[in-house]
Amino acid sequence: MKRVILLATLSFVIVTQGFFTPNSTVESGVLVFKKHGDNFRTMPLEKLKKLIPPLKVQVLEPYESQEREYIGFALNQLLTTVYGDRWKHVDHILFTCEDGYQAAIPTENFIRFSSYLVYDRADNKEFTLIDKLHGDEFVRLGPYYLIWDDIRSPEVRKIGDVHWPYQITTIDLIDFSHRFLHIAPPANSSHYVKSGFDFFQMYCVSCHSINGEGGKKARDLNYPVNVTEYFKEPWLKKWINNPRDISYSSTMPALDPNAKDRERIILNIISYLKVMKDYKHKPET
Repeated sequence: MKRVILLATLSFVIVTQGFFTPNSTVESGVLVFKKHGDNFRTMPLEKLKKLIPPLKVQVLEPYESQEREYIGFALNQLLTTVYGDRWKHVDHILFTCEDGYQAAIPTENFIRFSSYLVYDRADNKEFTLIDKLHGDEFVRLGPYYLIWDDIRSPEVRKIGDVHWPYQITTIDLIDFSHRFLHIAPPANSSHYVKSGFDFFQMYCVSCHSINGEGGKKARDLNYPVNVTEYFKEPWLKKWINNPRDISYSSTMPALDPNAKDRERIILNIISYLKVMKDYKHKPET
């Protein structure tokens, strides 16, 4: 699955030759709202529809590079309806997805741009897509999919697909440094390490965790063994640049091909990972 930026009990869906067996969460569109990790409210789709009028939204779909129309809710209105103005006073909104992917998106992005939490396509077709960015993967989008108005605000496209998480089951209001205590490098780290940490948050932490903190879609990169301890640097650079150069069947996406100075980004990420091997912390169960 695409996507950076982060935990919850996972619920799995079996996908076979384009067909899927939805679990009860998907069928009812239950959405869990949290505040700093604690349950706040839980609402099914039908209740959300009564609270907030659904809208039709047309976007330039980043995964298929074509315009598509969806049905869903204006996210700012949804957050205000559920949380009041509390959501504006945290630094990140955390979206957790069925497969363990987590997107921690700066709150300022939601204030600056129009975003929508959608639950269906407007053309009465299946709520799915083909992810052309990552090997033409068949993707089921439900129960909820976060989209952005990238037609009226084309600058949103610079953010990339990492802020378009799908299969969303939980929304959480968080302060990043409080929620993820054990992934930051030491305060006296070099500029390269700190820069690598910034890029790790941007491109990696949605799927990967450090010391158990981060996405659960892929392996933890620090505990109990740091990835730089079993992956030689030339191969790690090659893997981050494009995993399919090493494993053709890999579903991990290559580093954003449109990123500026990609080689420096990769080297800085590796610098950050190297430092973290001396700062291992056993994850809480």
